[in-house]
Amino acid sequence: EYIRDWNLRAVFGAWSATKHGKEDYDTWAIKWFAYVSGMRESRRLLGDLVLNETDLHHGIAYEDACVPLTWDMDTHRPEPDYHPGFEGDAFIATADHIKYKRPYWLPYRCLYSRDVPNLFMAGRNISATRMAMGSSRVQRTTGMMGEIVGMATAICRKHSVDPRTVYQKHLDELKAQMSLGCGKGAQ
Repeated sequence: EYIRDWNLRAVFGAWSATKHGKEDYDTWAIKWFAYVSGMRESRRLLGDLVLNETDLHHGIAYEDACVPLTWDMDTHRPEPDYHPGFEGDAFIATADHIKYKRPYWLPYRCLYSRDVPNLFMAGRNISATRMAMGSSRVQRTTGMMGEIVGMATAICRKHSVDPRTVYQKHLDELKAQMSLGCGKGAQ
C-alpha cells in the first residue's frame, strides 16, 4: 500500500505540474495509469541455475542455452538530483546500461523451480540475479521463454516427467524442438 500510495503521489504531482505549467495541456485528461508497481524484482524464484552478471560478462556458454538475450543489463537507481529529501523513498530514477557480448543464450535451467517439482517460470520471475534480470526482462525475450516452456511442457507430458528431468534426460529432444521452432536453433 505504501508503494502504491507513493506511486499515486508521483503520478498526480507530475500531472498537476504539467496541467498548471502550460496552457497547451488545459484540455488533456488522464485516461489510465498503472497504480500497482511493476518492479522487476518483485518475484524471484530459484532454478537449478541462477543467471548472474558474470555469466553475461564472460559469455559463459551452457549446454542448455535456449533464449537469446540482447538487451543491455540496465539497472535503475534514484536520480541524484531528486534524491535529497526522499532518501529511501526516491521515485524519479535514472538507468545504467551495462554492455556485454551479444547475444547471450539463457540456460533452460533458469526456467524451472529447484524447489517446486512441476513449476516452470517464464518472464520476470526466472532464476536470475537483479543484474541479469536487467537483460532478460524485456517482452520479446520473455515471450521466447514462454515458447521454450511450452516445448518443455510437451516433453514433460510425453514422458511423464518434471521440468528438471527434461534437462537431465531429454535435453537433446528439447534442442531438436527448439531447432524446429525457430528454423536455426540456439548456439
